[in-house]
This record gives sequence, structure tokens and C-alpha cells, in this order.
Amino acid sequence: MFDKSKIGQSFAPFTYEVQSNKIHELTTAIGDTNPIYHSHEAAQEAGFPAVPISPTTPTMFSLWGDQQRGTNVRDAGIDVARILHGEEEYEYLAPIYPNDVLTGTTTLMDGKTRQGSDGSTMDILTMETRYINQQQKHVLTSKTTIVVRS
Repeated sequence: MFDKSKIGQSFAPFTYEVQSNKIHELTTAIGDTNPIYHSHEAAQEAGFPAVPISPTTPTMFSLWGDQQRGTNVRDAGIDVARILHGEEEYEYLAPIYPNDVLTGTTTLMDGKTRQGSDGSTMDILTMETRYINQQQKHVLTSKTTIVVRS
């Protein structure tokens, strides 16, 4: 059962430098052929100053940038071996482009325990990561819901 006293706990900030080749790799992997994610010229022709991030690119920021995420989650009393991904939500507050250096701070925002029909329990946890760029501007908020099976 989840320790509700952990709600509000923030983890150490991490940084991630946005790279155009990673935007290209991700959009290629998911089959997004929109040329603005693959070509600087196509992005500029579409009115962008550079290759913009695709809608799901922020998934990489915490997975690749937050090297302590697993340790932080374990330290919060969450069994990482039992985690299922529930949901991801992004709120874009400003454009993000290659060479932007983002600093993310993750906070455990909510947690509740639910009982399944088979009598087992599961914890449903919401984590929020706020990203600021190299100009200290808040550019993105990411919310992740995870399910921790008992």
C-alpha cells in the first residue's frame, strides 16, 4: 500500500539537451513521416525556426535525461518491478527546439490505493514534471500516471 506521506515529494532536478537527431529517431520509430520532424529545411518552410519537437517527444526527456528516476521512485517506496504505465499528458507552454537545455523537476502529486475485483490492490500514482529551459522559462509540464500492482 502506498505511503500517502510521500505526496508532494519532489526529486532532484535533471537536465536534458534536446537534439534534432533524437526527434528524427523517435518520429521514425513511431512512423510519423511529417517532414518538419526530419528536416531543418522543411521545418523552416513550415514557419518553424528549427525542427520542432513532436507531440510525444517529452517521453524521452525523463527516460533518457533523468538517470536517477528509478532510484528516486524506489526511495519513495514504489516497487519499480511492479509498475505499469497508465497515462501520459503534456501541457506545452512555449516552443521547444533542438539545443534547448531543459531542467525537469518531478513531484509525486497524488496517490491512491484501489482494490481489484480479484481482491488484489493497486496503487495509482500521478507524477508531474515541470520543465524550464536555459532562459529559466517554464516551457512544459508533463503528467504521468503509473499503476503499481500488488
